Amino acid sequence: MLAIRFFYDNYTWDQVPGIFSWEHFLFIGIFAALVAAGLYLCRDLTKKQTEKLLLWVAIIVSGVEVLKITLRIAKGGGTDTWVPLYYCSLFIYAIWMRRAKAEWLSRMGYAYITMGGILAAVLFTLYPSTSLALYPAWHPASLHSLLYHTVMAFTGLLVLIKGLYAPRAKDAIFYGAFILLACVVGYFINEWVGSNCMFLHYAFKLPILDDLLVYSHGLYMLVVVVAQASLMFWANFGMYQLFTNKKGVEA
Repeated sequence: MLAIRFFYDNYTWDQVPGIFSWEHFLFIGIFAALVAAGLYLCRDLTKKQTEKLLLWVAIIVSGVEVLKITLRIAKGGGTDTWVPLYYCSLFIYAIWMRRAKAEWLSRMGYAYITMGGILAAVLFTLYPSTSLALYPAWHPASLHSLLYHTVMAFTGLLVLIKGLYAPRAKDAIFYGAFILLACVVGYFINEWVGSNCMFLHYAFKLPILDDLLVYSHGLYMLVVVVAQASLMFWANFGMYQLFTNKKGVEA
């Protein structure tokens, strides 16, 4: 335990760079460079090879998550620090769900990976309120967040580029059901242990949502659920239509 604390907790608050610091802009550059480099290196992969790569992504991401959970439980952290039930955490489940033989379950996983995960990864990198606002840039939590969200963006883009999944407007139903289920489960966990799964109890350093929470917790939760279960899909879907020059929306 002493070794863990030295490696993980041995820092002071003046070492935390915060958002829009030079370290933050460096992270944005690294994120963009790694995603671009990964897509370039994978440009000649066949669909079969891409499937194998995504299986390895699923195994590695899941393994690292288990390691992170084990470490944080060993440190005595609260449920907020290790329960994998936040919007970006759903990538871990979705990357496995896409392999399901049931088409509805597979499309549910793909819908999140592409129509949720790409934009979520970009937004987190632009506003890393749960990493660089809390930890030094060199801290394992910050580095894990950078690499995790890089993999999220890379995976979603690779799936679209390789044609493993073609988003449809009606996939908003599968996507929404997945997010709503996570919100329902998260709500009961929050009520049980006082955590903040799916950000249903409070926003994390987002002033507008903080003000809304003060005004009405019920309205705050409604906005958060709708934003995650619907707006994220349509924002991603709209950009997909724009960049692929789709003239019509496939139902």
